[in-house]
Amino acid sequence: MSPSFDFLPSVKNREATKLLPWAMAIMVYLSALFAAGSLLLHSGFDEWASSLQGRVTVQITGEEKSAIMSEALEIQDELRGTPGIKSVRILSDEEISALLEPWLGSGNITDDLPVPVMIDLETSDDAYVNLDALESQVRQYSENVYLDDHARWLSHFYNLANTIEYTAFSILIMILAASICIVIFGTKSSMAEHKKTIEIMHLMGAQDHMIAKAYQNRFMIYGIKGGLGGLVLTLLTIYILFILIQNISEGLVEIPSFPFLTLSSLLLFPFFFAFLTMLTARVTVLRELGRMV
Repeated sequence: MSPSFDFLPSVKNREATKLLPWAMAIMVYLSALFAAGSLLLHSGFDEWASSLQGRVTVQITGEEKSAIMSEALEIQDELRGTPGIKSVRILSDEEISALLEPWLGSGNITDDLPVPVMIDLETSDDAYVNLDALESQVRQYSENVYLDDHARWLSHFYNLANTIEYTAFSILIMILAASICIVIFGTKSSMAEHKKTIEIMHLMGAQDHMIAKAYQNRFMIYGIKGGLGGLVLTLLTIYILFILIQNISEGLVEIPSFPFLTLSSLLLFPFFFAFLTMLTARVTVLRELGRMV
């Protein structure tokens, strides 16, 4: 007997496994969606956090704008002579207004609004700056000085991002386990449906690995078809969500361009699930045939 044959009915006439491609499409859709969310969160947060690391904002509040501006100039001169500080810059009124407009609305920032003077300073990467000592140093010029160290609360966002990534990874593991269970159930159902045919194949001299090969090839086709369908739905969903987020967050936060390079790794998902489906079907068939002997 030929080492390669296909005794299974045509794809259109199958009964036990006719819904398997749809199940694989759903599994690929869910897993790729969670993976894409984790990738986008990781890359987006790293890009946003890198722009804040090593930066400190100094705020000077007060009732008279001229008085706090004078204090800001003195503090700026003091900070420029402080070791470990790379650059010091007082934000202009236009820059402060641009920061407040998304929250207060355009045209609502008037001259009588008590807007603080803000100083943006960048610390050197190879130097340690004691921020508590720095705050005490600038408070000599004004009691209404506040230092906003982004690193103090940025660590909380790192913990949140890591928690979300670990949760997404756990969900991916559960989806893979569910996919394996579905393939095992489909394989056993198909073998039960064609039990008599398999017995005849054995009588004609077919070996176990030949029967397993027929199943693994068929199930690999199921995995590829379902995987490609699920991938298309995933990319379409991500693109629609990306457009909606851009429209909602316009003017509030800066949204990067569509990350084609990052999402290109999702193209491997259909082939991975096809391989997983093929391998699971082969192992299941060999185990079931061993029990039939």
